[in-house]
Amino acid sequence: MTIAGRLAAFFPTLHLALILATLCRFVVEPSLNAGLTFVAVLYLMPVALYRLHEIFFPVKDIVSDISKRIYNPWWTSHCLQLTFVAMPVIEGPLHLVPGLFSFWLRMWGSRVGRRVHWTPKVEIVDRGLLEIGDDVVIGHLAAFCSHAITPRRDRLLLIVRRIAVGPRAFVGAECRLGPGAVLAGGETLKVRSVLYWKGVLE
Repeated sequence: MTIAGRLAAFFPTLHLALILATLCRFVVEPSLNAGLTFVAVLYLMPVALYRLHEIFFPVKDIVSDISKRIYNPWWTSHCLQLTFVAMPVIEGPLHLVPGLFSFWLRMWGSRVGRRVHWTPKVEIVDRGLLEIGDDVVIGHLAAFCSHAITPRRDRLLLIVRRIAVGPRAFVGAECRLGPGAVLAGGETLKVRSVLYWKGVLE
């Protein structure tokens, strides 16, 4: 891992420290400014850094050897999202306002259609790597992960592929969608199904 990659690994710690600091400030001295600062640090700062990073180091559909000492844009993008992956309760309130969670994912760079229903406990690991059509229903505890890491001979391969769900599709409860998964429009993925692009993992 490069020095930049090692530094990126400390972002979740920094993010958590800033969250606690701004929350303490709001509790001790409640004000509109303190409240907005807390919200900005909690939600907007990671997104802004992610989008800035994407300008210079875009995360692309790739198969790469992460054992090599070269900079990997996916790793930094992952670290910028890690707070939300580790503490999904932070994203919970975004489900209480219709359309807000879809807007949140669009902020990260995903393409999300209209009238998409996300159940509150859906798990999304790579927030910028989704393509979701209109009128899609995502079931309870469904998980979306657009990357996989697998050992192959003496290498450690990182596979990154966007996940695509067509319009009016239904993703059942506890389904797992992995890198390269494609669910066509109008199709139903049954409860506890696993879907991914087999060509890259076999």
